[in-house]
Amino acid sequence: MRRIPYGPVREGWKLTNYSLGLTYNDTELPDGTMVSYWQEGPYYDFTAGEIEELETATSVLQEMCLEAGDWMVGQCPRRTVEGRREGYFASVCNPSTCFLAKIGIPEFAHEQIIRTWFDGDADTWTHADKDPDGRLPMETPDYSPSVYGRFDLWYNGAGSTPKLLEYNAQTPTSLVESAVIQWHWADQTNLTRHPWRQWNSIHDRLVGWEAADDEAADPGTWRRNIGKLREARPWLPEKPKIFFAYETSETSGEDRMNVAYLMSTAEEAGYPVELIAMSQIGWDVAGDRVVFVPSPGDPEKFEPIDVIFMLYPWEWFWSEEGGKAFFRNMADPAKRGTVWIEPPYKAALLGNKAILPVLWKLFGDDRERGKYLLPAYFASSSAAASLTSYAKKPVWGREGGSVTLVRDGVTITENPSEYGADGLFVVQELCELPSFDGLEGTVHPVIGSWLIDGEPAGMGIREGLGVDGLVTKDHCYFVPHTIEADA
Repeated sequence: MRRIPYGPVREGWKLTNYSLGLTYNDTELPDGTMVSYWQEGPYYDFTAGEIEELETATSVLQEMCLEAGDWMVGQCPRRTVEGRREGYFASVCNPSTCFLAKIGIPEFAHEQIIRTWFDGDADTWTHADKDPDGRLPMETPDYSPSVYGRFDLWYNGAGSTPKLLEYNAQTPTSLVESAVIQWHWADQTNLTRHPWRQWNSIHDRLVGWEAADDEAADPGTWRRNIGKLREARPWLPEKPKIFFAYETSETSGEDRMNVAYLMSTAEEAGYPVELIAMSQIGWDVAGDRVVFVPSPGDPEKFEPIDVIFMLYPWEWFWSEEGGKAFFRNMADPAKRGTVWIEPPYKAALLGNKAILPVLWKLFGDDRERGKYLLPAYFASSSAAASLTSYAKKPVWGREGGSVTLVRDGVTITENPSEYGADGLFVVQELCELPSFDGLEGTVHPVIGSWLIDGEPAGMGIREGLGVDGLVTKDHCYFVPHTIEADA
């Protein structure tokens, strides 16, 4: 792993990137300075062996996270409560007896977090109204599609071991630049003759590929997931319409373009699609269902939503007025409720920082798998006091908000924000990001290792500048990469 500071600069690269979807390149720093989010010129180069190490780490971390999810679900009393549907709002959870309650998840969401976690398993506990003979109930598996996720990893090249910093399992962005922009950069600069050129199969894994001499055809993530969903819900049309929702209050356009890119891959896979704002998701009281309302001024005109991808944190969704109705809709025993991509478990079990101490508890002593982890504890625990150098992170936080780094008892950088107001924090043993020489000073890269349909699929690299860059924030740069470049 090496950083090449003076790579090629393509003529008209800003316009090229813009035409490919990077419409949010100009970034304003806290001091008002405008900088380019995409760094044209510098790039990181890896050996094939280093890529294999990152790919292995990603696979092993995913395996551990799935086992950690099983453990977390097992700590919720609702997992074993009889008559779950009938007792949907009966209280059986509290922070002392339920892990989900301990990390602040409202109890009305627990059933669907658990249900979507087990969807697709042979012993799933969802029910249909009746079986063909009219008997009740009948065990039938449902399915909750999951498309993508991203591990943020510490890595410093050959001789080092990748370490998990956090898992953005539900709402990762930087997808456009990882999947599309840097792929075209590698194609246009032609810096390497290595057959891989770049670790980047994100797009192909989403849309699939035809059979080749050396590999079988792959239908792709969308076809595979929607196909499984239709097996569980055969009343859906062969090509169900998929809505894609984003939050319009994010003004840079980053959320919109990330969602639009994912939508384009679903469309390429053969599905009808529509891009909508989160504010256009409504509730039909008479039909007791989730609907798309094109115009808030005309709420009587709406379209039922069967399947929707949402780039919006579940921890916001279940805290908002009306959240209970959406979870009740998911609980429809006839499986006519709206299907959400990513499902609730992606935020509740995998995509928050509480998974870090759980992973350490379960695998910290595992010689083979635990090497990819850093010691982590809930900040309120006695074990946390044993760390003098650590990163303190809110359980529910994003883009480095409210993260504090402490070295030998002294704070070296912090990033105050609204996150962490609930007092829920974890501490993780400090592992400062690697340092490389950049044109403006020392830069610190973090590896974003992508999962598509649960499989390692590629990498995007973000880097921050100076001490402040030891915490990766929304204004940190994106830098492309190669495998065994000739430079």
